[in-house]
Amino acid sequence: MKKNLMILAVAALAVFASCSDKKAARSVVGKDTTSVVGNTASDKNNLDLASVAGTYEGTFPAADGSGIKTVLTIKADATYQIEQDYIVQKDGHDEANGVFKVLDDNVLMLVRPSSGEHTFYKVKDDNNIVMTDSVGNEPEGETAKHYVLKKRK
Repeated sequence: MKKNLMILAVAALAVFASCSDKKAARSVVGKDTTSVVGNTASDKNNLDLASVAGTYEGTFPAADGSGIKTVLTIKADATYQIEQDYIVQKDGHDEANGVFKVLDDNVLMLVRPSSGEHTFYKVKDDNNIVMTDSVGNEPEGETAKHYVLKKRK
């Protein structure tokens, strides 16, 4: 009984600690300004941000079937701008500017300034990036091709 109570107490402490860390992170990132602190590229990859920089676009799948037109601009200074429009929704527009970090395996972690939310894209080559999960796993199956953004020429 004491062992279970101890495990429960440790779990509760971990939850409270993670909540307080998120609040602290939001207060720093919550401003809609962009700043780059330190080196954003990992030593484990050789991603050339100048070659990746550009505007990528495509249409992601949506729950209602119509799609989400996405335009993502990646800049060599480790900042980004994203605009997304739900095709059939009248007020379905979203946009954000922020910073990104380069993780292992050429995964870009975009950080949304207002919420601290992370979105991940893997650089396939100089002309294509694909939305991934947090460890760089790409979508699989028939819809996988719909998560690729292509660079504007």
